[in-house]
Amino acid sequence: MPYPFNYFSSLFQVRKAFANRKQLNWFQMIFTSLFLLSLTLIPVAVQNAELQTYPLTTFVSDVFDPLTEDVMKDLKENVRIEQHELVYTSHFGVHKNKAGHVIIGHHEGTPLGEKLTLYFDKTQLVISRENKELASIPYQAINQKSLENKDALSQAISKDWFQANRLAVSLFLVLFSGFLSAVNFAILVFGASFFLYLTRKSRLFSLKTFKECFNFTINCLGFPILASVLVSLVFHQVFTTTILIQNILFVLFLALAFYKTHFRDPDYKP
Repeated sequence: MPYPFNYFSSLFQVRKAFANRKQLNWFQMIFTSLFLLSLTLIPVAVQNAELQTYPLTTFVSDVFDPLTEDVMKDLKENVRIEQHELVYTSHFGVHKNKAGHVIIGHHEGTPLGEKLTLYFDKTQLVISRENKELASIPYQAINQKSLENKDALSQAISKDWFQANRLAVSLFLVLFSGFLSAVNFAILVFGASFFLYLTRKSRLFSLKTFKECFNFTINCLGFPILASVLVSLVFHQVFTTTILIQNILFVLFLALAFYKTHFRDPDYKP
């Protein structure tokens, strides 16, 4: 049976997963590993496409701390946002506290503070720190209603920031998830293969080479990854839950393989 059909035939029966441990060459095993890794990212890509917002605090720590009660009172009483433009009706407009600075209303130039600074300009919110602009957020979800309280404003800022930086944020999430998935995959595959390889000196088992152990581990990991991805897509599970399901199913599949085969071929004679 040609590749990749010989691999897929080994996924759902533990006896076949063990019996077919010598069918793949190294190139096929590496390609299969990359294929399995790519499958784990499908739920992440689907969920990213459905995202409407993402917490700005993930990228700018404590970004909402300068929004104290005094700041929110000033915003609520003296700010009007109409057609995505901010109008400030007072003359104060500068709030300084331990967490940072908040500047409201149009000023000449963009005041980039040494501390964390939230500058509510006429058409956008500019966030800066250490004299460097961190984000420039146009007013979309940030509207008159969002100025009622800090939670509503924080959510609106995060939503507008995400919409303005959707591609970059989505790419970051996919790459970060891919890195975590690759680390987890490497630990599972190389860890299990190494411990299986340690049994080569025992006359009770048929496993003799690291390549056999690696191939067998890849066979055992196929079904858990497919099942975890399916569960994640159907029930909209987060990435960490998908990885947890994958790992649990892999351990169970490996244990069932040992129970059914004892890691010995049917005609094996010690």
